[in-house]
Amino acid sequence: MAKVASAKDYEPDREIMRALAISSPTDPAENNVAFDLDRTLSTTMYRLAKAREAALFHSHHIMSHMSAKIIPAVVVDMLDISKREGAATAKKQAKKALVERFGYSARAHLTHAKISLDFARGLDPNIDKKPFLNSILDALNNLVEEFSNSLEIAMFRAKLWFVMGKYCSVEVECDRAIRMEEPTDPREEDVPPGSIPGEKPEDRKSYIRTELKRLLQKLVLVCRDYWCSLASEKQDSFRLVGLKYLHLHFVTFYQDDHEAAKTISDALNFVKKNKSWRFWICPYCVGKKIPDIDSLLQHMRSKHPEGSFWTNLPQVFDPESISDTYQGDHFSDNATICQDSEENYVLHFKRMDDIFKYLFLRAVDNIEEKPFSQIREEKCRKGVFILEKIKLKLNNVPTDISSSEFNEACAEIRDLWRYFLEISLMDYRVAISPLAMCFISDQLLTCMTEDKEAASNSIDVAAINAVFPFVDVCPDIDAIFPNVDDAPDGNDADTSTSGWKRIASEVVATILQALHMSETPLHFDFNSEIEEREIESSAELPVLYDEQLCFGDNCKHCGSPKNVDVSPSNTPHIFTIGLYWFGDCENQVQLSEVLVGIAHPIDIKLLCKGVHSSAKYSLASMISYANGRYFCFARDQDKWLISDAETIEAEDSWEQLLERFRDCRLQPEVLFFEIIN
Repeated sequence: MAKVASAKDYEPDREIMRALAISSPTDPAENNVAFDLDRTLSTTMYRLAKAREAALFHSHHIMSHMSAKIIPAVVVDMLDISKREGAATAKKQAKKALVERFGYSARAHLTHAKISLDFARGLDPNIDKKPFLNSILDALNNLVEEFSNSLEIAMFRAKLWFVMGKYCSVEVECDRAIRMEEPTDPREEDVPPGSIPGEKPEDRKSYIRTELKRLLQKLVLVCRDYWCSLASEKQDSFRLVGLKYLHLHFVTFYQDDHEAAKTISDALNFVKKNKSWRFWICPYCVGKKIPDIDSLLQHMRSKHPEGSFWTNLPQVFDPESISDTYQGDHFSDNATICQDSEENYVLHFKRMDDIFKYLFLRAVDNIEEKPFSQIREEKCRKGVFILEKIKLKLNNVPTDISSSEFNEACAEIRDLWRYFLEISLMDYRVAISPLAMCFISDQLLTCMTEDKEAASNSIDVAAINAVFPFVDVCPDIDAIFPNVDDAPDGNDADTSTSGWKRIASEVVATILQALHMSETPLHFDFNSEIEEREIESSAELPVLYDEQLCFGDNCKHCGSPKNVDVSPSNTPHIFTIGLYWFGDCENQVQLSEVLVGIAHPIDIKLLCKGVHSSAKYSLASMISYANGRYFCFARDQDKWLISDAETIEAEDSWEQLLERFRDCRLQPEVLFFEIIN
């Protein structure tokens, strides 16, 4: 019988697993004289069953002990060796001490993968990291079936694929992980042990899911950058989605009866028969599609008379008078559907940034997606509720038709009826548009993944660090393993600092890229001559610059280079300045003088020509780096709040705040200015 691990016996897990794997065990009474001394009271089958029951009981305790104590201690040792002696040494030792010894542990495999990744980081800059990353990925791919509920392995694989430009695989793996029904608690697998925050298992699972969703958001931003880099003809090709190919896409990658494929098929059949994408539904009838409001009224009057309802309603207002307001065919400001030369229906999007915004929000579940059938069911429930409300109000309408109360009641009933017609309207195009946007995303991901030029590029350390920040942080490691010594390295502070700076820069970049997905119109000032040219978003700036600068050369009058100013046409409520620091050689005296005056109201007309002449801005918040940490300074009425990763404190004035950091080397990185009302 296996026993709990000790210093002398380090393999109870192997013994208990060997015991449970015995297919034809010997009668326990033959090997253990103390086992069931009176054999007359039991049979061999009974004794074997009792022995297996005892083995299973001990197995639970032994494996729990190995997972919670022994393996984490070995992991910490391996990470310590990696820091002290280098990843090359630790990589060899980790394979033997973790992968070969504890092959049943996801944490063991992940530690080896992490050390192997650090080994790739440390290679000569001229060496392509791709073969080494492929080796790590191959090892993890072989573990997917065994550790199918591991969020940690899924996230590591998704990040590796992202670094290697396999973007389709990134999306598939993230979706698989997010949809795991019963994932393993990350506390049992995280590397370093205890590094995933959260008091409860669900908190830790939620943390990983959030990380995966952020990776999907980053995927959207990469798609957007890729689309912006394409030639205009290629860009335009992504704006068009043929519904025939859209249907084929969902049938090919899913099934014929998939909700999306069924919706598109039903839509094409409906528009072929009715020459319209819209129909109205009766809240009482299942599956009936009514082509217009007049037909809806006729249907409800004949099939659902509802006592005096249809007699009383015309006395308040004429329900047919409202039908005229629903005769338009508009369904979106950004999309239209037309037929091509072969009479196939094509969905055309005007603004790609609308698509990227949708995908960006969808990645973090900020957009609620519902099947077309579910939308119909909900509309039916709402429709019944509204009709019941109208009936109640009809029964309580004042009899004096000249009174203000009667007019108010009529107005309420009219609004309710208008709302009922709005609720009862179904438009296939509204349901198809999100499917088309997801299809465009899939097409972009496929193009990026299959891009031969990108595939031929080598992978450097910067590409790895952008997805796997090099941060050696082990939260509460002393509390988790009180008897495990941690041997710090003399370079830890610098390594951690650079890692955190990369993380913060990445977060800020993501925020600013998302903010740039705006529809703010811009105008351009070419050497004092205003060219009123509005663009949809900042994504079009590179194209416009190419048109105006690459072919325009210098001014034909004076020979000087043309100056191009870009500014919003409207006064922004907030504007942001981002600073990039190249080193530590800044003049601290001059910087201090700038910081003193930066909190005073400023005029940005020279920076932003769209700003009103009387508009003034004041500093609202600043993200700054000092002494190896990031600080956020934010104005709160008449005080300034100072926040780091742990605390929030306050100073009475900006001058007092600067005095507090007088001996620090403050490096402002992002400044937010707010308009003074």
